[in-house]
Amino acid sequence: MSRAVVRIIRRHHGEDGLVERMARLETFIRLTHSRPFEWGTSDCSLMVADWCVENGHEDPASAWRGTYTTEAECRALIAQRGDLAAVVAACAAMARLKVLAEPELGAVAVVGSKSNPDRQWSAIWNGRRWMVRWQSRSGPMWSPFVVTPLGIWRV
Repeated sequence: MSRAVVRIIRRHHGEDGLVERMARLETFIRLTHSRPFEWGTSDCSLMVADWCVENGHEDPASAWRGTYTTEAECRALIAQRGDLAAVVAACAAMARLKVLAEPELGAVAVVGSKSNPDRQWSAIWNGRRWMVRWQSRSGPMWSPFVVTPLGIWRV
């Protein structure tokens, strides 16, 4: 067992279903790591919504899927509702996700700048860091970040 896994277990040992959630999250990240990044289908926020669906919730982003095909269209839709934190909070409420003060393994969040909506991303807590789905020059990837979340919800 790696040191990272031991640290995750120590931090989250009191959480129900920890081992099963660790396995589900690891599998989800591995299977979606190389899925093409596509605005309106598999971008950073919709991949987080897919994680919610994977865990038995109704799709919190069903109203958003397929409604935009570019980053500019996505940002315009988000701007109509304030910022990504407001959008994800509304989607989380629709899926009846509980608001958290501290992250649990597999929790979802909006991370980034509170004052700059263009610097906000949806993320999943992997037990140590927030995982954000990126489109890099080399292709799509999940990247870990140490950042303060703007809102956290239990999945």
